[in-house]
Amino acid sequence: MSETGARLIDTHLHQWDLDQCAYEWLDADLPPVFQQLRRTFLVDEAREHIEATGVTEAILVQAENSLADTEAMLAVAAGNNRVTAVVGWFDLLDPEGASATLDALAASGPVVGIRHLIHDEPDPDWVLQPAVAESLGVLAEHGMAYDFVGVQLRHLEHVPTLASAVGDLRIVIDHLNKPPIGTDDYPRWVELMRAAASFPNVYAKVSGLHNVTPQPDWTPDDLRGAFDVAFEAFGSGRLMFGSDWPVCNIGGGYRRQVEAFEALIAPLDAEDTEDLRRRSACRAYGLA
Repeated sequence: MSETGARLIDTHLHQWDLDQCAYEWLDADLPPVFQQLRRTFLVDEAREHIEATGVTEAILVQAENSLADTEAMLAVAAGNNRVTAVVGWFDLLDPEGASATLDALAASGPVVGIRHLIHDEPDPDWVLQPAVAESLGVLAEHGMAYDFVGVQLRHLEHVPTLASAVGDLRIVIDHLNKPPIGTDDYPRWVELMRAAASFPNVYAKVSGLHNVTPQPDWTPDDLRGAFDVAFEAFGSGRLMFGSDWPVCNIGGGYRRQVEAFEALIAPLDAEDTEDLRRRSACRAYGLA
């Protein structure tokens, strides 16, 4: 757990209310282990875990490519809870309407970034469309970050392209792009993460790593190799924590994610841990 009084920001919390919004990925052919996610999860359910583990604030991240999902998150952020910011969604294929949409979102609440579920798109090169690049340029003009949720090495290859094309855009790689630990693809992942980190406007989240290890009884040591690669590449100033709740319930739950993160950063000095716990998130998302 974090030290008493230390600020720890969870940069990757989800919710989904099946009565308010359709979540297409939940209707897909999910593996058996993911079946437990096919119900409503609200932040109220996560709050006891957040408070028990010493997390001081959280960023809600979109779980569906819809404005309805974003509106539901903004309603949570408006309440009296520890959600202080939202990474929402808008149609990146509509650059002409991007500015007006982002203005409306910013007026509705603390929207600090945008995400699109590119890993659910049949085309792994979806994000390279000219319309998307134009929309990301508008996003950068509004001072918002772009959460990059990739799962394939092909996805990760595109980060330098985007970071170069839209140099003012802060890009946050979710889940370290799912490092393929224990596979022949791992060396290529290392190479691509280093390439992405060579751009100073690219950040990354130590999150969602609970299902990238070969065994269910994983320990922080199973994640240390990937963490060390990311730390060497990005430094403490561009890495941050995310729980990936409620998806993390598949890999041991909220507390296990926090404890693993604390174990990974334990050998580091006070300046590095302060970066990893909060300052990197503040830089990436423009938080106070």
